Amino acid sequence: MKAILSCRPRVRGRERFNEASALIDSLVSRVLPEHALVEINLVGERRMAELNRKYRRRRGPSEILSFSYGTHQGGSHEDTMGEIYLCWPGITRSAERRRVKSEEYMLRLIAHGLCHLKGYCHDDETEERKMEEVEKRLLHGLLKDGVIDRLFE
Repeated sequence: MKAILSCRPRVRGRERFNEASALIDSLVSRVLPEHALVEINLVGERRMAELNRKYRRRRGPSEILSFSYGTHQGGSHEDTMGEIYLCWPGITRSAERRRVKSEEYMLRLIAHGLCHLKGYCHDDETEERKMEEVEKRLLHGLLKDGVIDRLFE
């Protein structure tokens, strides 16, 4: 597994994003095989709104967007590669509502994005519950149980 963390010098949350790099690497290593690649980008609200409009046809910035490159080496989901985009202002607002640190909520979003790259979706209640259970398992051991509970309120 290889996680490439990327953000521009003036993007808000950059320092905290970089400080969380060891936790991000640990989380990514729980999901993707050794030879897979995921790029995690911290972007500003303007860039996120542009991506959201272009790829989802929605207005305004999203907290997270994930893009799968598809699969390689036989087409297995085990080899999925892709990109995850995060927007710090949205992360901080949602973290405050859930009474958790921004870094903790960011890890939850990364787990969510990684699940999408692995082929999970949340088109209905059953799929959503299944995906959330996988996300909780990924976060277990990285965050305290009480924090994990608040992340999914």
